[in-house]
Amino acid sequence: MRRAGSSRLPRAAGIRLLSFARASEKSRTLVFSMRNFLPRFFSVALMLCCGAFFVSCSHYQLGSGGKLPFRTIYIAPVENAANIPQGAAIFSAQLRESFVRDGRLAVVNSAAAADVTLTVTLERYTRNMTTSRADDSGLARKFDLTVLAVCTLQGANDGKVYFEKRPVSSTRQIFTTPTFDARQSDQLQAEYNAMPLLASSLASGVTHAVLDVW
Repeated sequence: MRRAGSSRLPRAAGIRLLSFARASEKSRTLVFSMRNFLPRFFSVALMLCCGAFFVSCSHYQLGSGGKLPFRTIYIAPVENAANIPQGAAIFSAQLRESFVRDGRLAVVNSAAAADVTLTVTLERYTRNMTTSRADDSGLARKFDLTVLAVCTLQGANDGKVYFEKRPVSSTRQIFTTPTFDARQSDQLQAEYNAMPLLASSLASGVTHAVLDVW
């Protein structure tokens, strides 16, 4: 009886060991499969994400993305009602350059050759003191220069008014002295140097008003 019992015990233990070995083998197989599957899964997911990104980028456009109802534009010389020194020439040049650089419209030299005509008037030019000088609080060291313009876009052939006297403004800062404790003011030169930057900023605003509202 002892022999029979002792023979059944090792046999049962062997069966359990065999079952455990098979389970371990299945676990190793599953782990190996997951190791092979995960890199492939992430690779496919990455490729899909990249594909979606490039497709969306291919359809991206600056501005609102709407189709413009015109293709050519004539930019009339800027009217300088604000009496900015050399304002008409400086702002006209920057305005034309802004549209040429954008490239969505062809800039032509006459209203007869254009689909639309853009007129811009410099209405107001202001200086707002933001920082006073160290030696005299009544004198300014820093100014905010602001120019306000109104612009009108009209069909060159049919006279259709797309917008009229739309306000556009731009602001730039200038320093009248090179350092905080300096006493020699050079406001006129600082304004002169800032004028092309002010004109460029205003031209960008006008360009946006014409091209990015459709």
